[in-house]
Amino acid sequence: MNKTGLFSRNVVSMNVDRSLENQREQSMALSSEGLEGLVPCAKLLLSLGGTFFLGFGPLILITIAFFSALYLYFGPTFVHDASKMSLSPPPRYVDPYALLEDERMSQIAPQPK
Repeated sequence: MNKTGLFSRNVVSMNVDRSLENQREQSMALSSEGLEGLVPCAKLLLSLGGTFFLGFGPLILITIAFFSALYLYFGPTFVHDASKMSLSPPPRYVDPYALLEDERMSQIAPQPK
């Protein structure tokens, strides 16, 4: 143990703005740091994953504003809610097995000449 009470190992800090010098040594230290680096690495991954969607914020806001403007311009006719469907009955049901039993279906089509 060293003076601070921590094991003296090569612990790599999780500073995002670190330089690219000694990249091999940093990579080797990351792969052999053990459980000491788990918490800082997990904290960094959670902060990156939790803020990833914020980059899409402007796109989401533009899309919402665009469709809101279309809805305000066209009114309720912009969104089709199927309330004005015709009241005609649905098409009649045709049994597929009856179609397969039809003799015309089992005949081979004549080859064009």
